[in-house]
Amino acid sequence: MGRRQLLSSTPRTALTLSTHAVISPRGFSGSPTPDANEAHIAHVAHDPYLDDPATLKLAQFFRAKGLAALKKEDRDEQWYADWLAYQAEHRIYASVLSPERFSTLGSRFDVLRYARFLETFAYFSPAHGYSAQVSFLGLFAILMGCNEPLKREAVAELECGGVLAFGVSEKTHGSDLLAGDFTITETAPGRFVAGGTKYYIGNSNVAAMIAVLAKREKNASGGGGERHRRAPLVLIALRPPQSKSLRHLRRIRTLGVRAAYVAEFEVKGHELDASDVIAEGRQAWDAVLGTVALGKFFLGFASIGICEHAFEEAARHLRTRILYGKPAIAMPHLRFAMSQAYARLAAMKLYAYRALDYVRAATAQDRRYLLFCAVQKAKVSTEGVKVMSLLSECIGAKGFESDTYFELALRDIQLIPSLESSAHINLGLTAQFAARYFDRFERSLDEPASLVAGTATTGENPHLFEARTGAVASIAFPPFLRAYRAHKSIPNVRRFVRQIRRFRRLLRDNPAARDLTNIQYALAIGQCLATIAYGQLIAENARLLDVPAEMISTIFNLLVTDFSAAALSLASLPQFDAPVRRRIRRMVAIPQTTQAEWDFVAARSDTF
Repeated sequence: MGRRQLLSSTPRTALTLSTHAVISPRGFSGSPTPDANEAHIAHVAHDPYLDDPATLKLAQFFRAKGLAALKKEDRDEQWYADWLAYQAEHRIYASVLSPERFSTLGSRFDVLRYARFLETFAYFSPAHGYSAQVSFLGLFAILMGCNEPLKREAVAELECGGVLAFGVSEKTHGSDLLAGDFTITETAPGRFVAGGTKYYIGNSNVAAMIAVLAKREKNASGGGGERHRRAPLVLIALRPPQSKSLRHLRRIRTLGVRAAYVAEFEVKGHELDASDVIAEGRQAWDAVLGTVALGKFFLGFASIGICEHAFEEAARHLRTRILYGKPAIAMPHLRFAMSQAYARLAAMKLYAYRALDYVRAATAQDRRYLLFCAVQKAKVSTEGVKVMSLLSECIGAKGFESDTYFELALRDIQLIPSLESSAHINLGLTAQFAARYFDRFERSLDEPASLVAGTATTGENPHLFEARTGAVASIAFPPFLRAYRAHKSIPNVRRFVRQIRRFRRLLRDNPAARDLTNIQYALAIGQCLATIAYGQLIAENARLLDVPAEMISTIFNLLVTDFSAAALSLASLPQFDAPVRRRIRRMVAIPQTTQAEWDFVAARSDTF
């Protein structure tokens, strides 16, 4: 893939090529149909998404099914048994999720391939994609454990066409995992009985295995209180098809992903032995948090896919909608809003695929990806909501018509900031990185090579199956301003760098500014740092992919504005006195973007 292609054409789901037709609802001009023969496929232009067999099979299924059928299933909240039968036949989930060590199909977990798969999946149907994301969580919770037979069993279930689930959350405790009431009690050496309820669990109606987080109690009475909170954690494997002790209590109806299945289930008197234990104690905790860290990261690619399809529908409507004798897109305010939406979507994609490079390159000694995973959840998912808001302003009433993808996208995009660890949690986590991000630089750390630019080899990173999330203060970063050197001629980049310098000085010169015990303050600091880290990876990828200066300028126009808003929110907190507020006010800046630069973006938006 050429370096200019990601942004010099359009940020599009199945294509980062010059044409936009391969992954569009207009019929996928130039892409193979479900009954295409090999000769036809050989003549299709190289496509970095549909060259992958799993993604191609996915696209063929949804192209054949059609939007009308998908929207009917969405309205009826109809479970997608046909899709799961199709993916089982072609072993699609097994091919994209299975690690090489346990696969009998020659598969491997390739992060670039999986990211593109999820992006394409969400372009067609976020609800269907949810089953793959939940299977990822269930599988990785097992892979990060210490039970080798269970790892092989989980992969074997995927290869048989099954799906997995992740049973962590409980109705009364939400994200407070230490307060969970699901317990296992030892009844004899190596023998246990499990019981409790789990809430908001995807795939629980059909999962072959569920990784369940529990507390290990010494006796059946449990006890509750602080003693219960300190009870050792244990991660166990349940097999619903084989367990008569598991009972589904109810399906939970949701605003979005209506065709997916999310439920509450109860387990009573489930007998198990040591062979069903995935991990215990600290390793169980690490397996859960490590799984969530990656799961929340990959959700960002679903935000991109949703926005791309919605953008495509909006652009087509504005080109064909005639108002006052002209296409609606000719109205300056609509053209500008579409340009802003395009720039934000382009930034989402630049960030996400650069953060993917840090995930691919992660090691026990280089865990920078943990910051960028948190920022992906805090920023990419919420940027998707902003993109949809801009598009909704442009498309108007059309976007609420029930036969459009857009109406579905408006609902589903709102779920992603809250699923698999909320945006607020990740802003708080981001704030914890501030001290090392801005100080005590590790100058020997290099930038990872780029998967999209072709300078990094694709393949599997074994570290991801044993990744740990703790000791954030030990994670080092190189000087953060390196990323902007290549763009110093662009005024908006220089403005953004000045904002960053002033924020860093505020943290350095005010001891109170480093106190993160106040959660409201920590979230405000996290929002500022998330915007800065977001800008860093966008700048890195823009250099690596030779993104045109006009596009960079408009993206940093938005970043300057976003950081100014974050600074104002910080300044409004009650713990600051007048001198500190004056310093924060100096972080507010007005971007400098020419009309020619916005016209450059508009021209690309027009071709979407």
